[in-house]
Amino acid sequence: MKVLATALIRTLGLGSLLFCLCGAAQADLASIRNQGRLRVGIAIGVPRFSYLDAKQELRGSDVDTAGILARDLGVRLEIVRTSNAGRLKTLETGSADIVISSLSITPERERIISFSPPYAKLFTVVAAHPSLKITGYADLANLRIGVTRLTSNAAQIEQHAPDAIMVPFDDDALLIKAAVAGKLDLLSSQQAVIDEINRQGANPPFEEKFVQKEFELAIGIPRSEKALRAWISDWVVENLRNGRLNDIYRRYHGRDLPPELRPNAKPRQAERGNP
Repeated sequence: MKVLATALIRTLGLGSLLFCLCGAAQADLASIRNQGRLRVGIAIGVPRFSYLDAKQELRGSDVDTAGILARDLGVRLEIVRTSNAGRLKTLETGSADIVISSLSITPERERIISFSPPYAKLFTVVAAHPSLKITGYADLANLRIGVTRLTSNAAQIEQHAPDAIMVPFDDDALLIKAAVAGKLDLLSSQQAVIDEINRQGANPPFEEKFVQKEFELAIGIPRSEKALRAWISDWVVENLRNGRLNDIYRRYHGRDLPPELRPNAKPRQAERGNP
């Protein structure tokens, strides 16, 4: 085995060898069913989507979604806890079979992984203390702004406000902690995070300054697993149709999914409430 590994390193290079070894750990649809488990990567500390309750048990709409998906597949759920910054890494290294973790669809991510059809949406916003006068990206120049590392909203700040001074955190929980402790006056995140910061007593509170973008959220799947993607895609479509995903979303977010994600919803003007 040692001789074979040495030969592979010489032939392919160390990086290629590690990729081969990690990729081999990814389970396809048949293997998941045979093993009787589905490993789902979920970032911890994301308000409403995946958070620890008073008993330190994992709760949230993404957690419940993972639970019913595994049950419908006929296997047990195994949650792979990660951070926002580590979500894609769990797929790249093969430590998770899929990711259900408020993961937005972006062109950059689509070059690395595949996505199911969207099952939810969220709005990212820039928020700050009331005393700060901010109406757009131009006002962020030379200001410190807290972001969660490797998120879509952080990429938006980098693209549209290159002179802003980004202060990165590995996950939303650390961002929230810093804001509540008074270490940040300005941040970019989703509205649910802003609400949690204010709920924990940030003084002065944070208020929305402007909306960055609306993102569609989807289940992340390894690009090579076409059968798994097809099964999950059909599952998402059916559970949007029958209302199960909307029931989960409403339970944690206090509102329905947007009408465009609910095939049987009566047409009405969409509201931009809390994601």
